[in-house]
Amino acid sequence: MEARAGGAQRALAAIAVAALLIFSAGAVIGAPRAAAVGHWVEPQSAREAGDFWTLERIREAKPLELGRSGAGQPPQGRAEKRGKPRRVAARVPEEGGFGSDFEPVTDSAAPGFRVHGAIFVSIGIFGYGRCSGTAVRSGNESVVITAAHCLHSGGRRGRWFLDEGVFVPGYRYGQRPFGVFPIRWIDTTRQWRSSGSRNFDVGAMVVGANQRGQLLTEAVGGAGIAWNLKANQTFDVHGYPAGEPFDGETQRLCDGVPFLGHDASSFLEAGPLNLAVTCGLTGGASGGGWMIEGGKLNSVTNYGYFDEASPVYGSYFGKEAARLYSRAAAMR
Repeated sequence: MEARAGGAQRALAAIAVAALLIFSAGAVIGAPRAAAVGHWVEPQSAREAGDFWTLERIREAKPLELGRSGAGQPPQGRAEKRGKPRRVAARVPEEGGFGSDFEPVTDSAAPGFRVHGAIFVSIGIFGYGRCSGTAVRSGNESVVITAAHCLHSGGRRGRWFLDEGVFVPGYRYGQRPFGVFPIRWIDTTRQWRSSGSRNFDVGAMVVGANQRGQLLTEAVGGAGIAWNLKANQTFDVHGYPAGEPFDGETQRLCDGVPFLGHDASSFLEAGPLNLAVTCGLTGGASGGGWMIEGGKLNSVTNYGYFDEASPVYGSYFGKEAARLYSRAAAMR
């Protein structure tokens, strides 16, 4: 999530963004058909990944955040037209019952919560990064949806971040109740890679089996996913915030927060307008799932403004998000 603020906070944010820019220089029913693209990650077994991601490395991982103006320049042209609404049913129903603040989830391994997890990646000389993600139902039983800026720096000169990377569903205070799932393949919307438009800040991963040989949704189930719906929804916002006052050690939830509108800056970039809700989260929650209708993923956390009354912004799931999901679900 982007930490957009004023004064001293902007100075700190500028340092983080500068480091990121230096680094960046260096078949599913109902989904539109999409050619296979994306990026294959160096293969790694679940045992190797589990050994690499020690508790020390996990706690060294810093939130991967989005730059103030996105990762690239806004493209010229028309915004995406909305397609026909589509839904893929959840494999496990969502369960909730929390306030509108970002409250800790008591049992992150419980049904409905276990589909959400923490993502940990190695980014070379910059150390280790972290985000949040959600396991979704798919034919290959291995798809995680997150924010594009957790995987790729954005724009034509952008680069893939991933070296060693894992998805840890239900993570809580060092516990990995379902093991770790090594990341095998990653992709983002094409518009994110071509322009860095924050309106297209959606990414996807395909993960390998865990240490027990289980595929992801065999182990934890899979959330449904929906796209091309009206923006005016009520969302359950999940994530693993690691910026103060949080420590990234437990899943948190803003339950039943209504759609508020759009960020004004969203009108200046190509693509469907983003979504705003009130939820007091911080960095590390990027890519966390926004759930609707009792268990369908309908957005992911992108960024927020710390000097406002705790808003957070997420990408609208339109045709490009659907194409991304289709590509990921087709990977084997």
